[in-house]
Amino acid sequence: MKFTKLVASLLIFVLVGCASEPRKKSTGAKEDAAPSLAAAGTSILPAGPVTPNPYLQNKTSVSRQTQQNFTDATRAIRNKQWVQAESLLQKVIAENNKLSGAYLNLGLVYRAQKEDKRAEQAFNDAIAANHTNLDAYNQLAILQREVGNFSGAEINYKKALSIWPFHPESHKNIAILYDLYMGKSAEALPHYEAYLQLLGGEDKQATSWIADLQRRLGIAPKPKAAAPADELPTETTTETPAEEVSDE
Repeated sequence: MKFTKLVASLLIFVLVGCASEPRKKSTGAKEDAAPSLAAAGTSILPAGPVTPNPYLQNKTSVSRQTQQNFTDATRAIRNKQWVQAESLLQKVIAENNKLSGAYLNLGLVYRAQKEDKRAEQAFNDAIAANHTNLDAYNQLAILQREVGNFSGAEINYKKALSIWPFHPESHKNIAILYDLYMGKSAEALPHYEAYLQLLGGEDKQATSWIADLQRRLGIAPKPKAAAPADELPTETTTETPAEEVSDE
């Protein structure tokens, strides 16, 4: 998928995550009430309740000026004002170089300008600032996949899933990598199924992808029709609001 189409489909990544230490497990009632998934053995997803995305739990306080610069940068990205967006994000990073979301958005700016080396560095900086930034792993993996580094992309998708095995986009993206690029269709299927399960089992397009793959693997006697060529799966990342950050 072309990068310009990818940018148009995304909201800008959240500015959270000052530290890279693991989050302490919550014992609150809300976590206990989280929906349960299928029992172990019927899915590659862990049994039990869906835990929260650890990246979104790591919020940090920033100054009002930093928040304003970040907000203005996200607006500039939406308007494809790349030079302005880069300048504003560099100001954010200069004040606090532990803001993982700023590096991630900077990487998107570089990708839009076809500066893939700088984008790769920015995505790696996002991971260094907060190792739970799942979208950074996914963006880095997509970049690697596009240049033919399939093993590198696989490693980064697996890293994301080791941090949070309930991340739908990581399951979808690694399934696409296996299915369309690495010839590992049998390994792709459980990830497509996990993706559909995390969506609640009601996504018609994902259901069609699974039916087509089952047909190709010879394990579905009466599959649904495969998706048309222009509806083949493409990588995605989580859509998250840009404003989830507190002021000092």
